[in-house]
Amino acid sequence: MRYGPIIGAGALFSLACSWAALVMAPQLQLGALAPAPIPNTSDVHPALRPGLAAQGAEVYRSLGCYQCHTRQVRQDALLFGARLNDVGSNANTINLELPGSGKTNLVNLDLLIALAKARPDLGIAKVTVPPPLLADTNVVAALGQFTANLTLLKHADDKLDVVRPTSGPTVNDVVGNRPAEIFVKVAPETAESVVKLLTDSGAKAELVICNLGPDIERGWGARRSVARDFVNDTPVLLGSLRVGPDLASIGMRAPEKFAAPWKFAGTNTAAEVEHHLLVHLYNPRLLAPASTCPSAAYLFDKQKPEVRFAGEPLALPGKDAPVFPKHNARALVAYLLTQRTDVGLLEAPTPAVAKAAAPAKP
Repeated sequence: MRYGPIIGAGALFSLACSWAALVMAPQLQLGALAPAPIPNTSDVHPALRPGLAAQGAEVYRSLGCYQCHTRQVRQDALLFGARLNDVGSNANTINLELPGSGKTNLVNLDLLIALAKARPDLGIAKVTVPPPLLADTNVVAALGQFTANLTLLKHADDKLDVVRPTSGPTVNDVVGNRPAEIFVKVAPETAESVVKLLTDSGAKAELVICNLGPDIERGWGARRSVARDFVNDTPVLLGSLRVGPDLASIGMRAPEKFAAPWKFAGTNTAAEVEHHLLVHLYNPRLLAPASTCPSAAYLFDKQKPEVRFAGEPLALPGKDAPVFPKHNARALVAYLLTQRTDVGLLEAPTPAVAKAAAPAKP
């Protein structure tokens, strides 16, 4: 075979390319990943697990829980929103409360116009100034500019065939109830332009991230899972089936977001979540009659063991005799409670929660 060496070299080259693509490239991309620092804190994500949770990781692996539970939140899209947090202050911001009244009612007239430009579906009401304030030259000037801007806004509406509602919510109402979601789940260009429009008027506005996907709608996580979430896991037990719920963020889910029968009835305290998980381990049918999850009753003693620090007994629903969780049962629950992806990362940000506006200072 005169072409044998060439064929052998070609086969070797093909194998080398496959190895580089499947092994070397992922190692170069992910091999140097390290925990990410959490802004404004000294903590990192993911943090090293405490001893009990680290032991629970081995219990999780040995029981094969990963075969029926994934640990990966899926996300379909990333949209944005615009949120108004404060009216701010500029030359055309006036206080409609009388001097000496001890009250504050700031109205940013430029913000009203800016918000009307951003939301043609909202009406805009005239601003009535108390007669005693009309003697203030600053108020008169700001009010005159506002009237001129209203005229320009009307011309712009007519040119775009915009008909503003004469009844219903107005931009004045939106500004008076902050924080206000001006836009939700829109393209980044739209959200950014609105935030800039509001900020240029002197108001305080922010860009809001909207993570979308069935897992996020179920409350299984606030954002998608990324490689950095599994830096401390060896091996990484992502799982491939969802016979049971995903466990990527089980340590931080709100009770109202749980799909039945994982919905808690109380306050979702750590003790309540731990109790729920222990009952599920002992007999999943006590919480979900149709569950196909195998029981791990062998992780519990029916009589108090003769060991120190055996822990509190576990009360079972509908049962008279409590059981005593063994060390491995508590370790597995401790491990599950460390599963959380509520920390925003550069590659996977989380939505900012709106904070209620502080009451006006007198």
